[in-house]
Amino acid sequence: MANFAGCTVEKAVGAVTVAGAELEVVDLPGTHSLLPATEDEKVSFRFLCECAEAGEDLLVLCVAEASNLSNDLALAAGLKAAGFRVALVVNMIDEARLNGIRVDKEALSDELGMPVVLASARTAEGLDAVCALLTSRPPRADPSEVFDFRRASRRELRDLQEDAVRAADRACAVAVSLPHRVVLPTISRSMRIDRVLLHPVAGPLILAAAMFLLFQALFAWAHPIMDLLSEGLAALGEALRARLPAGAWSSLLCDGALPGVSAVAVFVPQIAILFTLIGALEQSGYLPRAGAMVDRALRPFGLDGKVFIPFLSGFACAIPGIMSARTIASERRRLVAILLTPLMTCSARLPVYTLIITAFVPASLRPWGLDGRGVVMTGMYVFGVLMALLLALALKWTRLYEAHPSLVTILPPYRVPRPRELLRYVRARVWHFLSRAGQIIFMVSILLWALASFPRAQRTQEGLAPEAAAAVRIQGSALGMAGRAIEPVFKPLGWDWRVSVAVLSSLVAREVFVGTLGTIYAMGHETRSTQGLVRALQEAKKEDGTPRYGVPMAAGLMIFFAIALQCVSTIAIVRRETGGWKWPAIQFATLFVLAYGLSYAAVRVLTALGA
Repeated sequence: MANFAGCTVEKAVGAVTVAGAELEVVDLPGTHSLLPATEDEKVSFRFLCECAEAGEDLLVLCVAEASNLSNDLALAAGLKAAGFRVALVVNMIDEARLNGIRVDKEALSDELGMPVVLASARTAEGLDAVCALLTSRPPRADPSEVFDFRRASRRELRDLQEDAVRAADRACAVAVSLPHRVVLPTISRSMRIDRVLLHPVAGPLILAAAMFLLFQALFAWAHPIMDLLSEGLAALGEALRARLPAGAWSSLLCDGALPGVSAVAVFVPQIAILFTLIGALEQSGYLPRAGAMVDRALRPFGLDGKVFIPFLSGFACAIPGIMSARTIASERRRLVAILLTPLMTCSARLPVYTLIITAFVPASLRPWGLDGRGVVMTGMYVFGVLMALLLALALKWTRLYEAHPSLVTILPPYRVPRPRELLRYVRARVWHFLSRAGQIIFMVSILLWALASFPRAQRTQEGLAPEAAAAVRIQGSALGMAGRAIEPVFKPLGWDWRVSVAVLSSLVAREVFVGTLGTIYAMGHETRSTQGLVRALQEAKKEDGTPRYGVPMAAGLMIFFAIALQCVSTIAIVRRETGGWKWPAIQFATLFVLAYGLSYAAVRVLTALGA
């Protein structure tokens, strides 16, 4: 417990083997107070009470920051007073020593009446002592003597909190020695940096420049690696096709599974770069400061800095972003954050944007000497944020608006990100993207292959070239017939049946759009690689010989993906967080209508301008 707010908003369960004993470890959302106000804090106390009620062998391991013990010790002292078995881990002790802070472990243990370990997660100091705590067997808490936070009155909680604060103050007075210097080294360094990064004028400009350079890097750094991956996967597909006998199994593998999965796998370099840069900003201590700066900018729109964590998490995935809204105490402001977070450009949109931008934005476009494709990508991220702000402004005039005080943020000192920690962070998120997207896309690709392969009609293909015969065959398949049935709905947006099917399939996951198009064009023998898919989109012709797609359709398609709620998982998590289908239905319908309308307007305007 006592983690940085927003890092954990739901309990996470794992297993660890220590000294031959297998233990279950539960990571709970962080809190500093015994007065649970937000949803994530309630998760922690609800779990503790349920364990106590069941008489489980529970040890509560409270993690406190060595340089901020006066704020963190109240939780441990209060839980001890509430009847729980508690041990204290004083983390970041290395940084405290650097600042001249001394913690007397024995005195702190005696004063609080619980085991205390001094540790540093970054250097692994104290790890053996923590393991010893986990295997210790102090007496179990008596369920009848444990304070029930679920049924306690607000007054009882307040009294318990006040007693805990007094106990924490006494423990700090006895066990913590502060240096004679008023300003600590790391704090002094952070203050000097903050004079620049939090400057009223320079600060927002630096933040905007950092975000712009991040999205430029997605193209400038990733594309050489993406090209190598694309060529390698295309060569693999051709090698497999040459070795396998012609038939259904060969088509299933080479035209179904491989093109769909490959179309997403090539975007791993961009995902890795995105999370590397975001992880570095997070570990450096800059992101909490960005939240403080954003607080001032959001107030005219009826928002505050508390939505920064959901919005920022939404750039990775809307699901953790929506769940992190639990840190917002007000129910109405939490609902607003939930409704708006899906408008942030999540990593699942990245493959879609990259495909469309690569196909329809020329590499020769270099405004101000910058990569024009990166500029367009940045524009899509900015567009998502602007749409969220405009909708927030509209919600300000509804019953969901609630005035709120200024945000008070505890800013950590600046730290240099450690490569090993950053590597673990990036690896975990890339693996999550691959495992989630790969499994879904594999299943969807197999389904699409089956729909595109049957029923077979041979007569209409007699005398046609292989490519033309394949195109006729896929149009006469179940997938082609279903696509043509829904095509009239999306024809005003410039979509043909192929794009329409791909968009509908992206409800499973947005990145499925790319895999679906890859499978459809592979089945039509028009492409067998991601770069081939780009060329296929550029060179596709209608029956009258005119281009099948163009810049107006591409712009409208990106606008649609930027706004529409194309993710069943997100819809499900909104239902869970709001307790019903009312708000997910309103959210989906509103964003779909808005996406369709703005996409249609963009197509009409760009067509009129001759784009």
